[in-house]
Amino acid sequence: MTEWIYPLLRCPVCRTDLSFRALASSNAQGLLVHDGGACDEVYPVIDDVPRMLVGQARGGLVHTRQEWFTATAETKRLAVRWEAKPVADPVIAGFDYEWRRFSDVGTADQAQLFDLYFDLVPPRWFAPELTVLDAGAGAGRWAFKVSRRGPRVIAVDLGWSIEVTRSNTPRDRVACIQADLGALPLAAGTVDWAYSLGVLHHMDAPEIGLANVVRSVRPGGLVLLYLYYALDQRGPVFRGVFQAVDLARRFISRQPRAAARAIATVIAASVYWPLARSGALLERAGAPGIAAKLPLSFYRHLSFATMRNDSLDRFGTRLERRYTRSEMQDLMREAADLVDVRISDSPPFWHGVGSKPRT
Repeated sequence: MTEWIYPLLRCPVCRTDLSFRALASSNAQGLLVHDGGACDEVYPVIDDVPRMLVGQARGGLVHTRQEWFTATAETKRLAVRWEAKPVADPVIAGFDYEWRRFSDVGTADQAQLFDLYFDLVPPRWFAPELTVLDAGAGAGRWAFKVSRRGPRVIAVDLGWSIEVTRSNTPRDRVACIQADLGALPLAAGTVDWAYSLGVLHHMDAPEIGLANVVRSVRPGGLVLLYLYYALDQRGPVFRGVFQAVDLARRFISRQPRAAARAIATVIAASVYWPLARSGALLERAGAPGIAAKLPLSFYRHLSFATMRNDSLDRFGTRLERRYTRSEMQDLMREAADLVDVRISDSPPFWHGVGSKPRT
């Protein structure tokens, strides 16, 4: 159980403290309530996951977890307050579909990718006494890895995929919260450091999400960020190819999910795999420099399963922003007030770290 998370939570509406009240005899089911004050918001805790939702996402939760909201008179009253016609966000729904189907954690590929994404994080930040925020947890693959390294993790995701994270991670070391990064329900200075990998570029207001993540980090803490790059270090031919690829994404992302997944698999087999394996052959032939310049050479040491996953990840979303290196630096320095910002020269592009000022 993860009762340790409750004192760290704040109401996403009024930003005040909440108290947990269990339903029946199970601490995995309950309500988060205010002890006083004018705010009367109440938040369900379902299967050990606080559901700190605002706006239209509330109606979606009531629709998908009807058995919980009809269990007691109290939950029925909350259902009446939260009930609304479910309006699925196509971006969130797309990623929920993806993480249901690519739900494995602890794979050999993920071990390789972890070393690439987290290369700028010094070993001392993985001490077991620390608490880390995973801002946009997906299937929980990074929460799983980080918690295995030592720290406790607070994994946050807005969609149904938080259920996948909960099933994939240890309950004593990983606390899961269903919430929007745009209304992050954590107290200021709660975590020692935070990471958000491949998430903010899918948000309508990434600067708000990042500012909320930084607010949750203690002074002197670290923030690791990965955003899609704008191919600013690539040549005109490479960027021209990307324009055609982006047009394909706009079309594929609007297809039914099963069709989008099938198309993404074809792309993985006909584009990702040949280019990636060509890069691997060039590398083995003694031409690593040429291999690194090939499109999709990033995947030359990774499995076809990872290519399928990433193909759906790239072609299946309707909302995608891309950042130049300088734009990412500006976002971290100006929108989030981070200092000592460093953007890695190594893939994946772009990933970087910054520190929260101590004063």
